[in-house]
Amino acid sequence: TISQSSSTFSWNGSDSDGTIAKYEYRKDGGTWTSNGTSTSYTWSGYLEDYHTFEVRAQDNEGAYSSTVSWSFTYSTGAVVVGEMVLVEGGTFTMGDEFGDLEDWCRPVHEVTLTYDFWLGKYEVTFDEYDAFCEATGRSKPDDWGWGRGTRPVMNVSWWDAIAYCNWLSSKEGLPVAYRLLGETDEGQILDANGNVTTDITKVVGYRLPTQAEWEYAARGGKYRSPYKYSGSDNVDEVAWYEENSGSKTHEIGLKLANVLGIYDMSGNVWEWCSDWWYYYTETPKTNPYSSTIDSYRMNRGGCWYFGATGPRVANRGYSDPTGTGSNLGLRICRMVY
Repeated sequence: TISQSSSTFSWNGSDSDGTIAKYEYRKDGGTWTSNGTSTSYTWSGYLEDYHTFEVRAQDNEGAYSSTVSWSFTYSTGAVVVGEMVLVEGGTFTMGDEFGDLEDWCRPVHEVTLTYDFWLGKYEVTFDEYDAFCEATGRSKPDDWGWGRGTRPVMNVSWWDAIAYCNWLSSKEGLPVAYRLLGETDEGQILDANGNVTTDITKVVGYRLPTQAEWEYAARGGKYRSPYKYSGSDNVDEVAWYEENSGSKTHEIGLKLANVLGIYDMSGNVWEWCSDWWYYYTETPKTNPYSSTIDSYRMNRGGCWYFGATGPRVANRGYSDPTGTGSNLGLRICRMVY
């Protein structure tokens, strides 16, 4: 991925039994164009997208050489990390409506969210999380040599994730959302006055989404998208997963967004949720949040090394809140007030 709108390509050539009469180039599979005998070309003004540039030589007898090619993705950096999308409340059917995921993804049941909320347009990136680490003196999580920048942060525990949320709240002068590890009532959510609550609608600061909020947004919120994945029935269009990831994470925002304009809710990294693990029932629920202490916290969305069922919007994951891995990251959320 490059951020400059002009690129210069250079090459060398020779002919063992003749001379090179000219070089030709083509852009994005278009028409071959003569470059004379010059061995460089500057391409300017391309659009934000994936591009290819190819060169071939023609000798004095008219024969062509094999093609040399370059490929790159041009982005202006218009991905605004930290940007949030408004998700208006509504009612939806939660759970595995196709009946082919694990049992704990069923039964399907009706969920109503009576409030609007903001959800991160993108997964939290290394750039964002590294700023938190530098400001607080925490150790930066390992990137496994894949790169940092706008790749989704990984190797963060649930406790790390909520500490990041509280830091964001403090930066913006908002009441913090959580009691942190080692504090009294650790892991509990807090209302605007700093008191422990089990009512997610009373939490003002930045936090992790509940898994109901997460699935509602992944399904397109009030638009009720019918897709198996967040934004499409074609997993390759919207998700980095086992078959296309190259065994690593990728920069945020490269796949298609869902109807709400939210990216990477399917694949790339699993995303921590606020809830403790709980089993579904058929009973309709309003503004659900699982505050009952369990061994595991919820995560959603699948990741780069799961197969095509992992990124399904109805799929559920869970992990020890102290656990970390190259498959675990986060996305931020907060109430609309």
